[in-house]
Amino acid sequence: MGTMRLTATFALGFSLVAAGGCGRAPATAPLAAAQPAASLAGALTADEAMALAALPLACLDHPQAPPPAAKVPYLWTPAGPPRLLTDYAAQRAFYGCYDWHSAVNSTWTLATILRRFPQLPIAPLIRMELDSHLGAKNIAGELQFFQSAKHFEMPYGRAFLLKLDAALLGWNDAGARRWAANLSPLARLMARSLTAYYDRLPYPIRTGVHPNTAWSMSLALDYADAAHDRELGRAIAATARRDFLADRDCNVAMEPGGPDFLSPCLAEGEIMSRLLPQAQFAAWLDGFLPPPGSPAFAHLTRPFDTAHMTKDQMAAKSHLIGLSFSRAESLERIASALPLRDPRAVYYRRKAQAQAQAGFQGLVAAGYLGSHWLATYAVMYAVEAPAAAPAMVAGGR
Repeated sequence: MGTMRLTATFALGFSLVAAGGCGRAPATAPLAAAQPAASLAGALTADEAMALAALPLACLDHPQAPPPAAKVPYLWTPAGPPRLLTDYAAQRAFYGCYDWHSAVNSTWTLATILRRFPQLPIAPLIRMELDSHLGAKNIAGELQFFQSAKHFEMPYGRAFLLKLDAALLGWNDAGARRWAANLSPLARLMARSLTAYYDRLPYPIRTGVHPNTAWSMSLALDYADAAHDRELGRAIAATARRDFLADRDCNVAMEPGGPDFLSPCLAEGEIMSRLLPQAQFAAWLDGFLPPPGSPAFAHLTRPFDTAHMTKDQMAAKSHLIGLSFSRAESLERIASALPLRDPRAVYYRRKAQAQAQAGFQGLVAAGYLGSHWLATYAVMYAVEAPAAAPAMVAGGR
C-alpha cells in the first residue's frame, strides 16, 4: 500500500522523502510545479483535486509521534518506553498525518475529492485508503478508545469526525455506504459528547486555533443536518444564540493573534450566517463587522508575509497560510447568506478569492507541518463554499 501511495504521489509532481521515523516529516515541500492554481469557490478542477489529494495520501499511513507524557496515549503504549500499539493499523483509523484531528480531516479530504471526482486516475488508490482506515475493526478500536478518552480532541477533532460522517451520509456509493455504516457508532458517540459539551459550555472560546467554539459548531452542524440529529442541532443553535447574538463590534484589530489558522470574527460570522434567517443575519452583521473597505475591515484580510519566518517557526507559518483558506471559506459562506443585492456579498467574495490565492501560493512553503492538513482547508474553500453567481458579481466596485 505504501509503495502504491508514494508512486501516485510522485506521479502528481510532489517530491516527498520517506519519513526518518514514526511521525516525522518528509524532508521536502511540494514542488512549485504541482501547486494548484487558486480556484474560485465551487470550481475545483480535476488537476487541482489530484494535486491536493496527494497531500493526505502522502501522510495518512505515517504513524503519529509519541505524545508528551501528560497527553492521552492514543497510538502508543501508556507506560514504559514509547512503543506503538501492536497491530495499530487494524485497531485505529486515524493514526497518520501528525495528529488525530489531522488524520480525520485528511480522511474527509479524500472522501470529498472522491465524491466530487469519482473518475480521477487515483480514485482506486483513494478507495483503498478509505477501506483501510474506515474498516469495521478500525472503527471498533476507535470506539473502544473514546469510550474512556474523556476530553480527547474536544471539540475540534470530534467535530471534524462528524463532518467526515456527514460527507459519507447520503452519498450514493457502495463504498461510502459501507464506510458510513462502520463510522456510525463512533459518530453517535461524538455527537452525544459534543451536545453535552455545548450545553455545559459556560462561555464561548474565541481563539484563532483549535478550541474555537464557533468553528467547531460549523463543522458539527454539517452532521446535525445530514444525520437529522435534532439534539445536536438544538445544542448548537441554542448555545450560539446565547453566546453570539448580542455580540457587537468584533475586535478585528486583534486578528491575527499570533499563529492563528482561524479568524475568530469570521468564524462567528459564519456560524451565525447558518443559523439566523437572512434578514436577521444581515442586520446582526451590520453591528458585528466593520463596513467593507474600511480601515478596520482590513485587519480581516490584510496579507502577511511568512517568508521571513525561520525553520523553528514552521508550525506557526503553516497556520498563517491556513488562515488564508479559512478566511476565504468564511467570507464565501457569509456572502452567500446575505440578500441578493447586498453590496457586502460582492466585496466579501472578491476578498475571499484574494485570500484563497494567497493560500495556494503558500502551499509550496508550508513544509510537512502544513502539508499534512492544508489540503483540507483548500478543499473546504474550493468545494464547499458556495460559488459566486455571475449576477451578484456584476457591477461590483
